[in-house]
Amino acid sequence: MIKSLLCGASSFVANGVEDVMRNMGIVSDMFSRGNESRNGDIIYGNYINIANNKFLNDNYYIVINFAVLKDDTVEHNIRYIKSLLKLCAEKNVKKLIHFSTIMNYNYHLPSINEKTDIETLKNTSKRGYAEIKIAVDNYLLSVKDSLPFELILVRPGYVLADNRPCPFIKPLPCGFAVIKGDKKSRQPIVKREDIHEALIKIINIENNDVVYHFFPNDKMTKYRYAKLLGYKHIIVLPKLIFKYVPLLLMKIGIMPKPLYSRFDGMYIESDFSSERTEDKLSIKFN
Repeated sequence: MIKSLLCGASSFVANGVEDVMRNMGIVSDMFSRGNESRNGDIIYGNYINIANNKFLNDNYYIVINFAVLKDDTVEHNIRYIKSLLKLCAEKNVKKLIHFSTIMNYNYHLPSINEKTDIETLKNTSKRGYAEIKIAVDNYLLSVKDSLPFELILVRPGYVLADNRPCPFIKPLPCGFAVIKGDKKSRQPIVKREDIHEALIKIINIENNDVVYHFFPNDKMTKYRYAKLLGYKHIIVLPKLIFKYVPLLLMKIGIMPKPLYSRFDGMYIESDFSSERTEDKLSIKFN
């Protein structure tokens, strides 16, 4: 029987994956933040010192890392990842699946696939969650070839399930809706159950790719998605006002770059591809 460790098991994306894995014969321990202890298959502790947690006393075939220290520093997140890599080496892990994000890519790339380079801390103006993810991914890629186990980075679109609201659509009365962007703007999305299915595929195949994209390969725009949801009257935000005015304010020093990047991110027109992922995993994201 395969044994796994799920880090960040209480996160929205991880919710339900333990049941899916159990049905496939995979038994899981689940790690969450708290005072160091164990309650059944749930282990608590400090993420930064996860390698030294005395309750993680089993070997694991696979570790899936959903966790990110959102309200902490880049440096602390790197310390957590280093400790996690140490744990994986000591526990004879065969595969580490790390949850990344498509926010790691530059907003102005014409096309993005699984081979596309991500931003670096030096060239990004993003802050917060995206900055942390960029830093961690770059660190993992820098040590990948020295690891005694397989490293897999999965980059999902925005994850929807359980009536979770779509982040770029603001519903209004009488069938109206506002989208954060214009008719060309894109934001890949993915269903949580499709993510869980893809994870099982990764676990069951050998020689995985380093990077997988989890979202439909359908060139969906925000505007078209809002139409599919049934909104009859869709209001877009003019690029001139919500992108180029902030750009001007940034260039003359009134608006800081991190704030401008939020406006810039509303108007991504990149051609996002998951073709390699769907072919490799024999899966179709819907």
